[in-house]
Amino acid sequence: MGNTTSNHPQITEVLTEYHFQHKNCLITSHSSQRKILKAASKRNEMPHKSNRRFAPNIVKSLEFKSEGNQYIQMKQYKKAIESYTKAINLYDNDSIYFSNRSVANKLLNRFQEAKQDAQQAIKIDQQNSRAHFLYGTVILIEVQMFPDINEALIKQAQLGIEELEKASVQVKQNKNEQKNKLKVLINQNLAKGKRMIFLIRQEIDKRNIQSLKQTLNDISHRQHHNFDWNQIEQIIHKKMEIILPECFVCPITYEIMDEPTLLNSGLTYDKLSIQQQFKLNGYLDPLTRENIDPMGLIQNIQLQQGIQEIQQQYGWVGIENEKDYKAIKFE
Repeated sequence: MGNTTSNHPQITEVLTEYHFQHKNCLITSHSSQRKILKAASKRNEMPHKSNRRFAPNIVKSLEFKSEGNQYIQMKQYKKAIESYTKAINLYDNDSIYFSNRSVANKLLNRFQEAKQDAQQAIKIDQQNSRAHFLYGTVILIEVQMFPDINEALIKQAQLGIEELEKASVQVKQNKNEQKNKLKVLINQNLAKGKRMIFLIRQEIDKRNIQSLKQTLNDISHRQHHNFDWNQIEQIIHKKMEIILPECFVCPITYEIMDEPTLLNSGLTYDKLSIQQQFKLNGYLDPLTRENIDPMGLIQNIQLQQGIQEIQQQYGWVGIENEKDYKAIKFE
């Protein structure tokens, strides 16, 4: 059976949206309420002037959302759901309330509820990339949970892939650091979803081949012919060799690079990985220890084109170790 919880250590940080932070879960002071109203106004969450009588509900709903965010950080997911539900009951036109509650439901393995919340978030705001990510991911997890394999299962998995691709398009040009972290998760689940579809198709082919083998055996027996099944099966089950050049892999994470970035040291790293290294250790090349000019980072376009070509040909490249599609762990 596939995973029921994420194996990503920062999943709650990435998937839960925080537009402002508060030290306390409950916000009671008038000054805090003014801050919330100001933040909501900047995000166009406040209702039209003609509906300003609903402003107190907006304020209270934002308090409950902030409370839910705190509970998520404390891994008290049931309480987080309660807080997000209170926020939604007061104001049900904020897609983030639903996508945040979707995160909490997913972390509790309540996949049906998580999917419904993600759908509602998308209905309110088509640009909610987290909602598309959650919706697509839950679809793929549900595919893993289905007891039988058939072509309809592949179609369902493809729906999950489509949602992840929508999320990928929406975060592609976003420079927000949290969105960049989300992009990594989206790309990982996209690759895993494509790998899962490949493995399902492979299993369907095995079943069809077995049925065909029995039919041909019956025919050959009647006509006194012999088939060299060893040779036939070797051709059918010939392993697809994927040649992955070492230069496609980031020296820090040992994973295929999403945005290969060339340093003045002459080495290339994944952009997100090297930026994290700079934050931790300063502007030094982690391998050569040379000083790096932060303004001189260059996108390695040729290498990125090569990576994109092999990814288009083999959508799951980099995570091809799983032999059972139910064993794939989604973020």
